[in-house]
Amino acid sequence: MNDFDVCVIGAGPAGATTAMLLAHQGRRVALLDRAQFPRDKICGDGITPRGARALTRVGSFEAVESVARAHRGVSIRGGDGRSFSIEFTSQAGSPSDLLVLPRMVLDDILVKQAVSAGACWMPGQKVVDVRETADACEIISEGGARLQAAFTVLATGAESQLLRRAGVLAKKPPVDHAARAYFENVEGLDDHVTLFFDGVDLPGYGWIFPVGSHAANIGCGVFDSRGSNQSARLAKLIDSHPLLAAMLRNAHQASPIKSYPLRTDFHPDYAGVSRRACVGEAAGLVNPITGEGIDYAIESAEFLAQAMASQWSTGRAPGAVMPAYRDLLARRFSLRFRLYRWLQHRCLSERNALKFLAGVERSPVLQRCVVDGLFGRARPRDLLRPGVLLPVLRLALAH
Repeated sequence: MNDFDVCVIGAGPAGATTAMLLAHQGRRVALLDRAQFPRDKICGDGITPRGARALTRVGSFEAVESVARAHRGVSIRGGDGRSFSIEFTSQAGSPSDLLVLPRMVLDDILVKQAVSAGACWMPGQKVVDVRETADACEIISEGGARLQAAFTVLATGAESQLLRRAGVLAKKPPVDHAARAYFENVEGLDDHVTLFFDGVDLPGYGWIFPVGSHAANIGCGVFDSRGSNQSARLAKLIDSHPLLAAMLRNAHQASPIKSYPLRTDFHPDYAGVSRRACVGEAAGLVNPITGEGIDYAIESAEFLAQAMASQWSTGRAPGAVMPAYRDLLARRFSLRFRLYRWLQHRCLSERNALKFLAGVERSPVLQRCVVDGLFGRARPRDLLRPGVLLPVLRLALAH
């Protein structure tokens, strides 16, 4: 007998949501993480309107919204130091704000909801190997502890060592890089998040995400595998960037600068194999332009739960789950990620980004395209309408 129907390894948004949804299906679910919770997780802490919709669908939005800080727009600072703002427009029956909530709080909320749904929570378990047998998976933790499950879900983020050992990833994938620190007594914060493109590595950006009325998550990222030293870049920005200098002149740095990798290499082949599925960033599901992955993490959990509900019932082996799950991911994300990568290469490269942003500042159509596309408020086919696509193509091909 297997100890569990499903073992979920990793308790970030992808893993915790997967465990919760599968427990709601009545499955025996184990949720493992190497950390004790609540724990810090290096991230920009932004939850897009797309992510808020996903949280709503899985029943977690109210708990998150009650402790998050909501922002109704984004301010964008281009290479010339000029800024413009774009408001998030309301959509009927859908959250319109961008929420900011430290991952220490968000992930703990989602884990507690998974436990309330019936998942067996096992913190402090560093899994070192997953071995598939004829009819189960054996999960081996550091120190030799073992458990068996009919199916395993890997939600281990950008860390690929276990994925490679478990046989779901052939080689170490390329990663992008980002860094962040928290500051208190920050001046000039309002109900907008700020993205700035001057002084940063391109393709990439810097950000100011308020987590309170006078506190902010400040960071920078480069979405190119060459820019690994983002901690040093952020330290330099904190010391010399004119916008940060003004906002931080009386501020206190409340945490050290910490860097982190990002996997933005999604392909349906990374969904997993046989009885071993990957969700969220373990499948490369991070936006290759913004570095945001919470929305994709929750959506991939929904898709896996949907595939399990339709393909695996009592008395049946879970062999049809992976093809169904891979197909759902491909239909939702393949075109989206190809479009994002094209935009990144054509419009947001070091050569073209600042000219592209200047064009966006002059065009309300492009401003709406940026917000709706990058903050998850539009489907790819919405962005491919002639009225939206033509201005983007005109500006992209001009450079």
